[in-house]
Amino acid sequence: MEEEATLEGQFYEFSRLMDNKRDGKSITLYRSDYWMRQAKLLDDRKLTMTDTGILFNKFCKSELNWTEWSEFLHDLCQLKGYDEEKIQETLTNCGLPGQTPVSVPQYRDFFLTYKPKEKSLF
Repeated sequence: MEEEATLEGQFYEFSRLMDNKRDGKSITLYRSDYWMRQAKLLDDRKLTMTDTGILFNKFCKSELNWTEWSEFLHDLCQLKGYDEEKIQETLTNCGLPGQTPVSVPQYRDFFLTYKPKEKSLF
């Protein structure tokens, strides 16, 4: 029988993304963003890499442990007006790293998908 996914278990798995020698006790911004992309939260529209980067850098570290990352997630939900429980559930149930293809956009890709905002009448 498969073990039920937990947010902490996912944190461990995504913190080891592309490097199985890592101990899984801390996560980098890149891996955290990758996880949010796989969960379809980081969409470059409502939630951007700038949002996650600013909140992550509040800790003045290149990697966050579980407690710090939980605080980071809480701050992110507050900033964006997300339901924290739903976000945690989404991150828990998005599958193991790499189960779903994730496209990490490159800077120039932005221009290929750019949609101008509607001009307002005022």
